[in-house]
Formats: sequence, C-alpha cells, structure tokens
Amino acid sequence: AKAPRNFVCAGRDPEWDLIFEGGGRKQFWAPESGATDHLQWDSAKRNYSRRRANAKDCAHATKIIDGVDDFDSNCYVYDLGEEGQLGLPSELIKLDAILRNTTKFGGNYCTTVSDIREHDYSAKLATTIAGGEEEFRKRPLFWSVYNPLGTLQMNKFNSWSLRKSFEHHWPIMTGVAAAAPLVGPATAAANAAITHAGLLWITAMKGLYDPGTAVLNNNMVFCLDPFTGRGTLTSSHFMLGTVAMNQVWHDLYGLPTCQYTGMGTASLDQEAFGLGMLMMMQTLFGTDMIMIQHSQEALDPTTLVIAAEIAHYGKHLMSTFDQIIPTKENLALELAKQVGATGEGWMTSEFNMARIDLFYKSLSLDQTPPDTWVKQGSPSWCHDICREKLKEYEKHEPVPMPKDIAEKMDAIVKEGTELLKRQDG
Repeated sequence: AKAPRNFVCAGRDPEWDLIFEGGGRKQFWAPESGATDHLQWDSAKRNYSRRRANAKDCAHATKIIDGVDDFDSNCYVYDLGEEGQLGLPSELIKLDAILRNTTKFGGNYCTTVSDIREHDYSAKLATTIAGGEEEFRKRPLFWSVYNPLGTLQMNKFNSWSLRKSFEHHWPIMTGVAAAAPLVGPATAAANAAITHAGLLWITAMKGLYDPGTAVLNNNMVFCLDPFTGRGTLTSSHFMLGTVAMNQVWHDLYGLPTCQYTGMGTASLDQEAFGLGMLMMMQTLFGTDMIMIQHSQEALDPTTLVIAAEIAHYGKHLMSTFDQIIPTKENLALELAKQVGATGEGWMTSEFNMARIDLFYKSLSLDQTPPDTWVKQGSPSWCHDICREKLKEYEKHEPVPMPKDIAEKMDAIVKEGTELLKRQDG
C-alpha cells in the first residue's frame, strides 16, 4: 500500500526522465546483460576471441546506449570481470563509468560487493551528480536490484544492498529467482505464487523502512532447462508466469512492472530469435519497463544493434496500436466508397499519405531482394550488417560531465578504491 504508483527515474538530462504513472500506462526500453567477458569478432577468420570485460568496455557500451533514441534508459551490459579479479570495488567503478557516459537513467546497480562500505561510496558518487541527498531522493539516477534465490530469503550481499537502499533512499527493482524445476515447482501457477510472495515481502519491507521510495517489481517467473542446466527464458513456464504476474501487479495493485528476458547463448542468431520473440510478447503483455537481456556470460557489443532494432519495432508497434480500433476515422468507409473496388486511388490519397508513418521503417534490417543480397555476398544481418551499423553508433559522444563534478567523482572513486581494494586481488 505504501509503494508509490507514480514516480520518476531521472536522467542527468531531464528530457530522458522515466515517468511512471501506474501500471500498464507507459512502456520504456533498455538493453541489459551483466556479462563478465567481452567477445571480440575477427571478421577475416570469422571467429571470436574472449577476454575479461573491464570499465572501458562498460563505458564504450554506455556511450552507444546513450546515443540510441529507442533506448529510454541506460543499463550496464558488462560486469567488470577484470577489475573484480584484481580485487577492486567493481560496482563503484562500474557505476562511475555509467553515470559519466550517459545523460539517461543509469539502470541497475547490483549487489556484488565484498565490503558493505562500497555502497556508501556509490551513494556519494550519485549524490555528487544529483546535487545532494535530497535531490537524489527526488531524482534518483539508478535503482538497486535484488534477485533472492527462493521465496523469503536473502544472501548477505542482497541484504547489504537492501539495507543501504533504506539508508540512502534508493529506488529498488526486485525479482525472485525460484528456479524451476531445480529449486522451484514445475508448474507456472505454483512458481508464480512463490514469486509473488517474495515480491510482496521485499516490497513491504521497503515500504516499512523507507516509505515513499519507489519499488519496481520484476515479473520474472524463473526457470532453468532441466536438460542442460542453463536458463530457458523462452519456456512456456516463464512466459505464462510473466502474464500472470503482470495481471496481478497491474490489476490488483496498480503498480508498474519490469522484465528482463533473454537468451542464455553466445550465438548472435539465436539471441536475435529469442530476443525478438520474447520482447514482442513483453510488449503485448503490457510490461512497463522492458529490459532486453543478452547472454550474461560473454557479450559481443553488436547485440546492442540487434536490441536497438527490437526496441525500435516494439515502440513502433505500440505507438501505432490505435489504428486497429474501429472508429469512423480509422474505418474510412466513405473514402472506401469513393476509391471504389479497384483500390487504385488509395496510395495517392491524402488519407494514406498522412498516415505513411504507420508503416515500419527499419534501422538496420537488410531489405534488398534475394538476387541483390546474393550478389552482395549474402551478408549476415547479425554478423555483417549489424556490425557495420555498430560503427555508426560508436561515433556518439555523450554530453560530458561538468568538470567540477567529474573532479569530485574522481576523488570519490580514488578514495573508495584505495580503501576497499582486497589484498587478495
């Protein structure tokens, strides 16, 4: 009851504020992953090399996301595997890389810290940009994320992060990962009930200890593939559970929902299939914050181009939805009588020309005829065309952080790194 229905997740530029107005009213899009490794494609050999991801990779991806208009929010796609191995405070360094390189909402701030004080340094970083603690509470630049593995339990790291969210008034985005059939029931109804219980529990705790601060619940009813042990978010279990959760949180509570849905694979063509299918379902389910989740093991930044096309289409779909409502204007029956049975006058009619934007215009898809495509060397959309489009996206430079703020951020990260670096790193 204390969870606000209306709230803002702020961009450094207010033009990019995410303004939530209850459940099922608006839809926002962002890519998301958390991959610990970077995949580098060799176009000549047509194969990948793999290395630990680092802060430079995170900053590079953040700049790309900042420049794509169909992404309403930023969110990290790389975890800092390299810094983590060195014993550095990777969540602090990652948050610094994101907030410096976008004017959009920063997205997920996660739980993986080895010292609870790292959260305090992250809070200092954000309040420095926002202009103080009160300003950050009014205009939060990120939310903290919780994925308890089960119904009513948290590990130490989730607990630390939730406690610090009370202290620093961070909004939270939470999901419950009762992973069927490993540690959850095999039926979507039973798993949805368990997931729902966990979300109620965390939402209520946030409302009790930090009333008035936003909670955005992830409608994920999680499952694993029992035959491989990997994630299977394309399963009917997952999708049916998602529908149920959206209905509960929208219809019973009037609260918006979030979803990150994706493919546990490094294959770009399989990711494109899975992401396209899953994201359009999320669009039609009415999920409020749709996070396009890439493989969380190793990431090729070309997936950002694939995600941009999917978000572009999803936003197009919903922005043109009203055209199917059979109003007098949409049916155009009088005009149909005038045009007549041959239909030859439709294309040049004022009616059609005024509505030409109802038809989808792709960002990157190859729409050449088959013969032309073959003559051009049969380029792959994922590996060739999207990779060329990525070069265009990489040219974007975000609005720089003001010099005085950047210098304060440098000092916070330096102090935090020196204090929190693990000696075993």
